[in-house]
This record gives sequence, structure tokens and C-alpha cells, in this order.
Amino acid sequence: KTVRIVSLQDAPGLTLLDRRQGGTFEAHSDATKPGHDHGHAHDNGDEQAGGVDPHVWLDPANAQKMTKHIATILSAANPADAATYEANAEAHSATIAALTAELETVLAPVKDRPFVVFHDAYQYFERHFGLTAAGSITVSPDVQPSAKRLTAIRKKIGQLGATCVFAEPQFKSKLIDTVIEGTKARPGTLDPEGGLISAGANLYSTLMRSLASGLEDCLARSS
Repeated sequence: KTVRIVSLQDAPGLTLLDRRQGGTFEAHSDATKPGHDHGHAHDNGDEQAGGVDPHVWLDPANAQKMTKHIATILSAANPADAATYEANAEAHSATIAALTAELETVLAPVKDRPFVVFHDAYQYFERHFGLTAAGSITVSPDVQPSAKRLTAIRKKIGQLGATCVFAEPQFKSKLIDTVIEGTKARPGTLDPEGGLISAGANLYSTLMRSLASGLEDCLARSS
């Protein structure tokens, strides 16, 4: 059988954002993080180059459009079941709409609290929910930063007034604590791809709730 590969990033009507570069956002490179695989393709294997930020699914409006695109592709491939695909897509879009309203309520109290991330993967989520990302820092999960680098990172965290610094699951808590030592920031963990979530119909909702609760838990305690 012929297998068609569909890029959901090509779904019609998506909001696409350029990768943030310069200023308080540092270039992120997977090549500097041995053993870390995001599970999605980046230009030339890293994120140092410009171009579109690939984390499009973190905008729930994009997720709804991607859902519709999936139904369209499946309907074209199997017209006999088109009505089923369409009904499923509409139901899932309604679920995403309800989820969005839920997360807006969760995040509303912490919208104005600045935070810093180890990996600038969240701007679609930030933009949709009106969050205040102050910047990003590049840290390897496998290599301890030098004393000079730690000093620079801690200075940056202080200058940005970050209330929380968010790493990802591959970073050990000891490294995170070392990075923020001497600052007023609290540590947090976010997983933009749901790598620790079991596959299934509820994966997307679980992923988005996990991001919202991770942000709210840390930022709310920093009041």
C-alpha cells in the first residue's frame, strides 16, 4: 500500500510564529543536548536557525484546525466513512473549546508573573493564554554549566525578575537547583510534548492541563 505522510503544520489557517531569537531568548540546540529527542523535526537538527517555531499544537486554536485537517485527509482517503470522521472531529474540537475555557480560568491569576524557561517551546501557549515569558536560557541536561556560565544565568534570572524557572523532564532536579541558587526564582518542570503521558484519546487534554497546572502551581506560590 502507498503510505501518505501528512504534515499537520500544513493544515489550513494555522497561526504560525517565528522562533524567537535575540534579546532575552537564547538559541536552543538539540545538538548540544545528547540523548534528548523532541520527537519532531527541526531544521538541520537544531533550533538555532530561524524559521517557524514547530510547537504549533500548544495553541488550542491550532489544534482544532489540525483536527479538522485530519478529518479532511481521512475523508478523502476513505469517503465511505467521511461522516464519521467529520463527527469525531467536531466532537474533539468541542472538547478542545471546553478545555481552553478551563485553562483560561486556571491561568488567569498568574498571567502577569514573569518566568524563564530552559527551552523556548511555549510561545504558542503563552500567546493564546496571555502569559508573561521573560526569556529563555540554554542549559544542557548532561553537562554542568561552568562557574562563569552559572553567574551569567543567575544574573539574567535576577534582571528579568523571573518568579519561576521551568526546565523539562530530562533535567535532574539537582541541576535545576544549582542553576537558580542565589536567585529568588522557584523551580518548575514543563513537558511540551507529553513524553511522560500514556498515548490515548485524552493525551492532548492531559498535556495541556499538565502545562497549565505546572505553570499555575509554581507562579501562584511565588506571589
